[in-house]
Amino acid sequence: MSSKKTLRYFLVSLLVSYLVGLIFFAPDFDESSKLHALETVNDTGEIEESGYPNINIRTVSRETEDYILFVQAPVFDSEELNEFFGDYVEQVMNQFFHEVEQLGRVDADTPGNLSLKVEIEPAGEELYSVIFSEETFTGGASVNQKASVYMVDLKAGELINRSELFIDPDEAQSTIFPIIEQKLKDSEQYSAYILDDELQRWLSQTDYHFTNMYIEDGNIVFKFNKYEVLAGVAGTPEVSIPINEVKDLFKPEWLERMKVEDQTGQDFYL
Repeated sequence: MSSKKTLRYFLVSLLVSYLVGLIFFAPDFDESSKLHALETVNDTGEIEESGYPNINIRTVSRETEDYILFVQAPVFDSEELNEFFGDYVEQVMNQFFHEVEQLGRVDADTPGNLSLKVEIEPAGEELYSVIFSEETFTGGASVNQKASVYMVDLKAGELINRSELFIDPDEAQSTIFPIIEQKLKDSEQYSAYILDDELQRWLSQTDYHFTNMYIEDGNIVFKFNKYEVLAGVAGTPEVSIPINEVKDLFKPEWLERMKVEDQTGQDFYL
């Protein structure tokens, strides 16, 4: 690798570290410090409340001649959670800059773009789902779309291993996969875009850990990447299954924490 390219990679690494630092370690800005930051640097790290206790969302944006960057991440009271999501954000940003550098297809006329947005959804008593939507453009004919989903337990201050929500993960998989397949085939929104080979490949996997599953509004939701099971025009599709339909698969201690509504609209614990 040439010394010029080595220097470029070093500077990109510094930038990534700086932006990740803004996301997770910058102090909360008051109005005067926000104004000062906007006057002195192009990068701004702004924090806002998520609407849920002890969870904030920090946004960092940067625009240069060659690329536009918009990155969001959740900020918790838990150092362990912040370290995990900091590593995740850094990985996404490094991959973007690596592709920009290697492909060499972006410039002032065709700037690259990275958008990493996050949503927080309540999943139960101190349980939350974290949904990342990633869009990248590094030149070429299309925008790449990905989705990454996680669940956090704020009571324990840690991520939830979603396989451990179930009494028997293998039985849960064998029960839920046919439901997902049927819902995709019955969907007016998705049925015309099913990629049969890709869908069957996904359904036949043997080392599945529910990493594309999260909980929202009393449903388990399965989120797919672009082209993973459907044609690209479908974007990042998702399939929802009411927890009530598969509640026998869940461990009782988790059911107690997942609050849903019954058919009369009354809140209750399963």
